[in-house]
Parts: sequence; structure tokens; C-alpha cells
Amino acid sequence: MRKFFLYSLVTTGVLAAVACYKPKHFSFQTSGNYVVALRTKGMNKSADYLVAQDSIYKEAAVISAEGNGKEQQGWSYYWAIGNTVVSFGYGAQTNKAVAYELTASKTLQQKGTFNFARMDCFGTGDNQTIVGVGAPWGGGTYDCEIQLVDVNSVGIRKRKVTPLYRISDKDTLNKWPSSLMVNDGKLYVAFYPLHGVSWLTALTDTAYVTVYSYPGLDSITTMKDTRTGPIGYYGAPTCMLKAENGDIYTISPSSIAAGYTQVTKKSGILRIRSGQLDFDPGYFFDVETITGGKLLTAVYVGNGLVVARMVLPGKDNEAWAALDPTIPACKLVVVDLFNKTVTDVAGVPVHGGQFGAAALVENGKVYMSITTPASQECRVYEIDAKTATGKRGANVKGVELSGIYNLGK
Repeated sequence: MRKFFLYSLVTTGVLAAVACYKPKHFSFQTSGNYVVALRTKGMNKSADYLVAQDSIYKEAAVISAEGNGKEQQGWSYYWAIGNTVVSFGYGAQTNKAVAYELTASKTLQQKGTFNFARMDCFGTGDNQTIVGVGAPWGGGTYDCEIQLVDVNSVGIRKRKVTPLYRISDKDTLNKWPSSLMVNDGKLYVAFYPLHGVSWLTALTDTAYVTVYSYPGLDSITTMKDTRTGPIGYYGAPTCMLKAENGDIYTISPSSIAAGYTQVTKKSGILRIRSGQLDFDPGYFFDVETITGGKLLTAVYVGNGLVVARMVLPGKDNEAWAALDPTIPACKLVVVDLFNKTVTDVAGVPVHGGQFGAAALVENGKVYMSITTPASQECRVYEIDAKTATGKRGANVKGVELSGIYNLGK
């Protein structure tokens, strides 16, 4: 069984390391405006930590949880709004979310906690609300649960249990939420159909997005487009991007490395005009045809420029490699959404995959976690989208960073 799959086993609570979870409390805490989610080495004994840092971009800086940081409940997802970061931890018996904020001395302190059933896909609803969607894990149900998390009161303010989409009354496929975006009073949820037990993806010829009202969460419609395959993949990547004018761009990986068991369409980008309920028929960027690669996850920088992780041409043959930091199957590229160009980022090595979408945009630069199997090293890299160049930042003592935030803005 591949190492990466142990990550997903953690989310089901079967690892003994999670079952006997006892958080460590360290008297020493580094401080700073930056907060990173650090996943340490040792896949079957993996631990997550939140660590405050004063620098992530200096090459001499070191990010470490040795005697430091806030240990999380087993394996966690993360999302931040304003000065609050929330860890969504998966435990053996109870899934627990813990919110943190910075003290006046720039160290982390707990703000509150709450329990939740599942959250597998995240986004920002407004300046105090995280939107989380829980998926139907393991089959047996076709319902997802949309949850609105208030970061001020630290709790779930609203829930909606609903199937994302039913192809027909005889439909037996789960719909896995893969990315979401709130815009113009609407919640757009991308998903892909899969068999809930085997994870086989029998339907890969259509991109799907279901639209709800926001914050009401009333179902409006399901959008479909057959120019490319499903949007996003498992592991909470960012595959929906919003431009300055409110237009939403979606990423379809069409990739074996992203967990699809078959590929029937090219990897590409679609557009949803601001506030609209259909894909824009006049826009499709066939990224795979011009690059040979498969787009995975991305972060919007501005003026149509996107920094994205891509499966290398000819390397889309390892199942789930997009989530495995030990497989050197990825590179970084700059995508110009407006002019439909793709440029390799110089200065960033070929690297492994990762869970989530750890990226911070600050002062026109993007900061990302890069794990390089060849050198057995993880570092933060600073990427300039305008010049398509990257440079080394902080050295990470662990497997990867699954979140990078600035809570002191």
C-alpha cells in the first residue's frame, strides 16, 4: 500500500497513532505573524503542528516543531479567515476543530473548539465564515453536509444535508466535493462522481458544479460541461479561482495522479462569468494540449496570473502521485488565464505532490511548500508570477506544510 494512502486512512481513524492521541504542550513557542501547518515525518506516526514564525521567506529560517508549536488531533485540514486559523482534526472517535489566534506577543493561543462529523472541502463564505462540505465517505449515502463555520463564535452556525447531484433515480455513485467558491450571493460546489467503496471513477467526461444560494444554502441548479473532465480531486486542493471581476475559473486535472481511475478528457480550464449559472461557452483553455501536463491545484495572484502545480508531461502514470510527497511528478507553472499561456517557473525543482493547497499570496508573491524527494528536503519557495521565477525560503523540518497563513495582517 502506498505511503500516501496512509494519509487517507488517518481520516478514517484507523491508525493507532491517532487512537492514542495525547496533545503535547510545549512551554517554548516561536512567535511571528506567520502561522504554518507542519506535517512531520513518519507516515504511520504522522503528527500535525501549528507553528508561529517571524519569517517564511528567508533561506536561513527554519520551521520546526521540535519542542515547539501546537500539536493537532492526528491528521488535519486547515483554513484561515482574518486573524483566525482553524484546524479540522480527524480523530479515532471524534473529529474536533480547534480555532487559534495570535496573542499580543505573536504566539498562538486557542480561541475555541467544536466537534464535526466530516469536512472534506473548504472555502471562504465571508469575512467571518468558513464553508466546509462533508463528503459521503465509504458509500451508503449520497448526501453531503454543507456547514457554515463562524470563526468569531467558533462553531457551526448552519448545516444543510443534501445530495450534490443525482444523475437519475438509479444513480449509485457518490459525488465527492472537490472545490468551492462563494460569489454574488451564490455558493458554487465542484464535485466528481465516484464509487463510494472502490473509488472507481466511471464518469470522467463532464465537469460538474452545483450552485446554492449563499448564505441560505437553497439548491439552485447543477452546471455541466463536456469540454473537459470533472473539476478538482480528493484532498482539498484549490481548483476554483476568482478573478478581480468576479469571474470564476475552474481546473479539471483529468489525471491518474489525482486519483482518477480513468481519463477521457484533456486537462483544462473553464470559466463561469460572475453571477452566472452556466459555464461560459466562449472560454476553454486546453492546457494539456499545449503543455502535455496535467493541472492540479493553483492560487490566483492577480491580473489573470495563476501559480499552479502541474503533473509533468509523461508522468501521469502513478495513481495518487498528486498527493504523495515522495514521488517527483510535479512542477510549478504560471498560467495566464486571459492570454491562455503557460510558463514553467524557473528556480523551483521538480517535486512531490501534497495534500491541500498550501499557498500564501503576499505583496504580489506566492509562498508555497515544496518537497523535493531527490534532496529529501522540504522548503518554502517564493514565486514571482510576473517573471515566472522562484527562490528558496525557509527550511521545513518535516514532510510538508499543509497551510501557510499571515494572521498578523
